[in-house]
Amino acid sequence: MSTMGPEYNTGNAVLDEQHQQLFLLTSQAQTLLKDQNMLYKFDELTKLLEGIRSYTLSHFVDEESFMRNAGYVKLDEHLALHQKFLDDLTRIDEEASRVSLGTQDSILKELLDYLTEWLHRHILLIDKEMVKEINAAE
Repeated sequence: MSTMGPEYNTGNAVLDEQHQQLFLLTSQAQTLLKDQNMLYKFDELTKLLEGIRSYTLSHFVDEESFMRNAGYVKLDEHLALHQKFLDDLTRIDEEASRVSLGTQDSILKELLDYLTEWLHRHILLIDKEMVKEINAAE
C-alpha cells in the first residue's frame, strides 16, 4: 500500500504527487496497526491523524483551485465529497481522543479501512475522471 500503482495516475503530475503522500500515510496506519510490540499507540496515532489532516487541507486547496480554474462542471459535487472526508476525519479524531489500550487498534483499523476505501473510490474513480473531463474540455 505504500506505493501508488500506475492505475492511480490521474494525468496531473501535481495531484499525483500529492496522492502519493496519502498512500504513504495509509501505509503508516497499516504499519502502526500491525505493530504488536508497541503497547500504547496513542502518540503515533495522534501524529498520523495530524499528518492526514495537514495533507488533506493542503491537497484539497490545490485540487479545488485546479477545478475552479478549469471551470469544472462537477465542482460542487466534488467539494461535497471533500467536505465529507473532512467531517469523517473529524469524527475519527474525536474517537481517537478517547482512545484506550482496548480501542486503539479498532480506531486504527477504522482509519485504515477508511483511507483505503478513499484511495480506491475517490482517487481511482472520481479524481481520474475529473482530470480526464477537464483535459477533454480544454
